[in-house]
Parts: sequence; structure tokens; C-alpha cells
Amino acid sequence: MAVSALEAEIEAVREKPSSDILLNGKRLKLSASEPVHYSFECHQPAIRFAEQIKASCDNKTFTVQPVSYEDKTVILQFPENLGETINRAELEWENDFVLQRTLSEILNLEDADKTIMERLERLFEPGHEMLPFSGNILFDELRNEAQKDAIAKAMQCRTLFIWGPPGTGKTATLGYIIANYLNQGKRVLFASNTNRAVDVGLLSALHAIKNLGIRIQQHKITRFGDTALDSEELEEVQFDNQNEKIIGERKIEAAEWIELLSKREKIATSIKKRLETGKKATSNQELEFKLLEQKIQDNGGLEALENRLSELTEIKERRELWKKQLVATTLAKVCTSDLFHDLDFDAVVVDEGSMASLPYLMVLASHAKWHMTVVGDPMQLPPIALTSDHSSRDFLERDIFTTVSGAQNSEELFAWHDDNPDFTSFFDTQYRLESSLADVISTVFYGGRLKSGKMSENLQLINDRAFHLVDTTKYGPYLEQKTREKGFKPVNIVHQEVTERLIRNMQGRGIFSEQIGVIVPFRSAVYDLRDRLFNAGIRNVEVGTIHTFQGREKDYIIFDTVMSGEQQRGQVRHYSVRPMDEQKNGLSVPRLLNVAFSRSRKELVVIADMEHIEKVYGNKFLGRLLKRMR
Repeated sequence: MAVSALEAEIEAVREKPSSDILLNGKRLKLSASEPVHYSFECHQPAIRFAEQIKASCDNKTFTVQPVSYEDKTVILQFPENLGETINRAELEWENDFVLQRTLSEILNLEDADKTIMERLERLFEPGHEMLPFSGNILFDELRNEAQKDAIAKAMQCRTLFIWGPPGTGKTATLGYIIANYLNQGKRVLFASNTNRAVDVGLLSALHAIKNLGIRIQQHKITRFGDTALDSEELEEVQFDNQNEKIIGERKIEAAEWIELLSKREKIATSIKKRLETGKKATSNQELEFKLLEQKIQDNGGLEALENRLSELTEIKERRELWKKQLVATTLAKVCTSDLFHDLDFDAVVVDEGSMASLPYLMVLASHAKWHMTVVGDPMQLPPIALTSDHSSRDFLERDIFTTVSGAQNSEELFAWHDDNPDFTSFFDTQYRLESSLADVISTVFYGGRLKSGKMSENLQLINDRAFHLVDTTKYGPYLEQKTREKGFKPVNIVHQEVTERLIRNMQGRGIFSEQIGVIVPFRSAVYDLRDRLFNAGIRNVEVGTIHTFQGREKDYIIFDTVMSGEQQRGQVRHYSVRPMDEQKNGLSVPRLLNVAFSRSRKELVVIADMEHIEKVYGNKFLGRLLKRMR
């Protein structure tokens, strides 16, 4: 099933290229001999895998190449100089590289030996097999009982699923799980979906290692791939930086030989020039050359010395990777890099595992010799797919938790957890959200099982609570559709005006733009709102879809539902849409809404046309949730 699903997805990706709209590109320092590079803010890391990109700017179309992507910044090479800045660039590119390499890995698994197939079986049918463990479980004083229990289980389970709602300390506890594996001398592979998630998880592990006093040499830990966070700790363990350091040390070690060969080449060149002009080499030149040749012979000869220097100044990356005791990287890197081929790890730990597609996890499981720990929240976003083939899309959009459990809703997920305490853990206490908002989320999304370990603080909250519903019905909102454009691209001008007003009010309360995030359910609405805020002089407020904000936080979140009745031929038509209607989108609806509602550290504001909500979603999940808020 994995092979046919990936093939269908590759076909869909080719038919429907990825796209993005980038604003305010800045030209990098330009010289006559250098290509023209522009830097843009970009929230699609997959752009780095594009072989070429079609860019439309000021009614002109160019073929551009990605140069680099780091820290939400992409650098693109343009074929000509378009001035100091590019106000707007519409991009389109094929993005099937990771899928192609993952397909290749899955095909290799079909011919794998019995040991590898057993690892895959343990992922999908975990069972109750336990490994013997007699050591001490190490943790800090901040771990609660559920977290301690998960750390202990990870040391014995062949496969462990940790279900952690937002703010329950998943990543911090994951760091202690990794630290305990290392303390037992195990080799660990840690992976997650994004570079940022990998960085956060690795920093958590480094903190736990230091906090517990575990002795492990720094060069035994590596961050493979690009980092997203600006951190000296990450820079020191970044794989390429480590290899450059090794080469530097080897060059110092070989400095005498390098100088010897350099002197030989220099004197040989001088003698050659004299011979070319009909002159003989001087006696000093002949003597110096003879002495240099003797030293080279004493060290094994010219060819042997050159080979030795070549070995010292070249890095065999696979050999270096194999020496590491902890490797942290993205799921995509494990699936696409040849360096991981046939590498085994005692333990594989996956963060944000509920967002990982099943083919990714199959590849990761094939590397897990003894343990596999999957951390995630099946009530947040599942993997996404583009293919229109029903069976392929169903397979690719399944998350591992609901696949293993067979659950269709949160009640069945909890029943699976309750029936299988040996290989499942649930983190039942959250510490990030304000308790008033956490109570709503616990009741609606987690069957009332999620407790708060943090009391509300005096944060200038509206109505002394951490959430607020802005009902736009009184402003007469209505939906418009963009003309001459394909697909569903709704525009709600009233909601845009309310969003702008809310941001200005927040700024008036002393809240910085960087603390504010705006979430909308449609990508087209992201671009529209970014343009509006930019033209209004509002900078540094992040605007994105629910998927953009998965795994991330802001102090203040505005969630605009966008939907209202649409004016059609003098009438107002009310209808539901896929992202909001469980009859069209199943379990994805509560997952999407759970992410949107749990991104704020301090305050959440929801913008909704409640008259429209009552008419279309009154008895559906969105309607019940908003009425619970009100």
C-alpha cells in the first residue's frame, strides 16, 4: 500500500506544483562577477528541494534556483538584476524529491531481511514485549508522575506511544528519555518533521544530559542537516561544522608535510623556469631540491605522502556519522540521505509523530534495533496528502496513533490507551495554556482528562479570561469569491477589518507585533491578510494557516474563521466548507481546531460570524466549540 500511495502522491505533486507568494525581497551584495541573489522571508522549507522555480514579478516570469533556506529565509538566484528590492514574487515549483527518495527506501524494505520486517511489525503491532532493565531511571524534580512513567516505559518497551496534548511537557520529557538511553550506552536517532522541531528536541536532550550529569563527549552528539534556531550549542554539534573542525585539526597535524610539498613545488617551478630560458639550475637550487626529495623519500615517497595528505584533508561522512552516539535530524533527511543506508540505532525517538506520514515512520522503524518511541498528539494535525486517489490519500493522511489503535474519535483513542497501559502513555497535566482556555480545550478535545498545572496570571486579559469570541454578525459580514482564479478562495473584508483593528488595539496595550500570530483556515486568506497588514504599515505580525502554526506558539493568537454567508444574485447563501465540517473532513476538524485554539500562551481571540455559525455548524463540532466559548 505504501508504494502505490507514494506513487499516486508523486503524480499529484507533479500535476499540482507547490506555490507561495513572497514579499519584500532584498537584493544581496552584488558584484559584476557574482549571480544576482535575493533574500525573502519564507515559511515553506520544502522549497530548498526544488530543482528550479518559476517566479512571476511585475508581469515578468523568470526561472530561479534556490540557493539556501535557513531560519525562515530563502535565498533565490535570479537570472537578472531586478533592483534593490522585489515587492512581490509569485512562486511555483515541483516538489517531489523527498517523495521519490522515500519511495526508493520503501521499495528497498520490500526486499529486507526478517530482522527489518520484525521492526516494521513492532511499529504497527506493538504488543507487550518488554526488554530487561535493571538500571536507575534518571529525571529531574520537574517531571510529574505521567512523565516519569513514560521515561521508565521507554527503557523497556520495544515500541512506546506517548500521547501529549499541548503544553504537557512532551519535548522536555523526550529529552530525558534520550538522556536515559545514552546513559545506558545506547546509540540514539532522534527525528522530527521540521528543522525547528529537531532543534528544540535536541536542545532539550542536551539540557537533560547536562542536568543529569551524564558523561558523553560532545563530538559524539551531532545535528545532521540545517539548523533553524540561532544557538551556539547547536552550532557546536552541527555535523558539517564538526567535520570542518576535524579537517582543520588534521591540517595542523599535517602542516609540516604540507610545507614540505609546497617548498618542493616552489623550487621545482623555479628550476623549470630557468630550464625553459636555456639556463641551468643553480647549485643552491639543486642542493635544496635534493634535500627536499630526500625528506620526501624518508616519509614514504611523493605518491604516498600526497595520498596521506589527501586522506587527512578529506572526510568520509558515513564513517563520521557512524561514530556518533546521538544523531538528531529530520524525518526527510533519514529518508533522503544515503548516509543512513543500513545504519542501525539502538533506539529511535520521533517527536511530532502524529504528523509523520506512515511511509516516513516505516523507514525510521527499519533503523530501530531495540526501541522505538513515538511522541505526538493524535488530536492535532495528521499528515497531509495531495493525491485525489481515495485509498492512497486515506493511507497517507492516517497518523500512526489512529492506525495502530483503529480509533475514529477521542473516546476510542482513550479506550485504546486505557486497554494498553504497557506501551502507551498519556500526559494529563498542561503547563502552558491559561487555565480558563485549558478547561475549554480539555472538555471539548480531551474528554475532560487534561488538568492544568498553571494558574491564570494577571495578563490584562479581556473579561479576566484567556479567550474571547468576537461575534461579527452585527457588522454585516459577507463572503466574496475571487474572480478569474481557480479553487475556493474566499474573501471576508469585514473580518479583515476586525483583525486589523484587534492588532492595533493589542499594540495600544503595549503588546509587540512579534508576540502576535493570526491564523486563518485558507492559504489564499493568508496572502490577502499579509498584503492588507503590510499596506497598513503593520509589520512582524505572523500570518499563517493552521498547518503553519502546528508545533509553534505565540503569546497572542487571533483565529479568524473567515466564513460568512456569500452574496449570490441578490441572495445570501450559507454553506459549510471542508476544513470546518466533520461530515466532509472527519476527525481532521477537531484536530485542526485544537491546533488553532492551543497556540496562544496568554490570550486567544476568535473572530466568527455567529449567525452563519448557528445556521451551518450549529450542531457540528465548530458550533459546539464556539458556543462553549461564549
